[in-house]
Amino acid sequence: MNRSNARGQVSYRVKRRLSVLGQFYWQRTHGGLRLGSPPPADLEFPGEVNAPDLWYQHDRLLRDNYWRAGGGLNYSLRQLDLFAAYTVFVAGTDTHAGRAITIGFTVPFRLGGLHR
Repeated sequence: MNRSNARGQVSYRVKRRLSVLGQFYWQRTHGGLRLGSPPPADLEFPGEVNAPDLWYQHDRLLRDNYWRAGGGLNYSLRQLDLFAAYTVFVAGTDTHAGRAITIGFTVPFRLGGLHR
């Protein structure tokens, strides 16, 4: 499976420690199997995923094309950054439609022996 991917993110610092961000994700699969849709679609479910062996591997084999977009917040503390993001499905074919909430933190570290 060959895929082309793009991802972009823009952030804006609202205050010294607080930033807001916008992001997008795009994927185009070159080849792959089509899953189909319920009638009256041109290609009815299960589409080209019509054997047990193909069903077990369908997530890897699908022609997964999508646009996703989202936004979030980042808050910087002295020794770590806290972040939260919300991502939604915008458009696509043979992909997972839905929403995602991501919450986490990042901790910077220094490599030993490197001083500035």
